[in-house]
Amino acid sequence: PSGPDMTHRAHCPKCGSEHQMPGLRVHGGFHARSLNVEIVEDPKAWIDKGLHEAILSATVCGQCGFTELYVDNPAELAKAYRQAKSRT
Repeated sequence: PSGPDMTHRAHCPKCGSEHQMPGLRVHGGFHARSLNVEIVEDPKAWIDKGLHEAILSATVCGQCGFTELYVDNPAELAKAYRQAKSRT
C-alpha cells in the first residue's frame, strides 16, 4: 500500500509538532474535483498517448502549516515515467 497514510510522518519535519493531518484533498478551484499530476508516455502519438494520472493529497501540520503532497499511485507513475523516458 502507498499514499499519505503509509508515508506520513508522526512529527512535522519543520517544527517537530505531532499535530499532523494526513490524507487531505487538494482542490484546484470551483470546477476542479482535485489536483492531479500526469505523465504522458508518448506525446507524439495520435490516439493512445499513454496518459497516467495520480490524484494529489496532502499532509498538513496543524502547528506551523508545513504541507507535503503525495500521489495515490506512485509505483504506476514511476513505471510510466521510465517508459516515457525510454522513448526519448
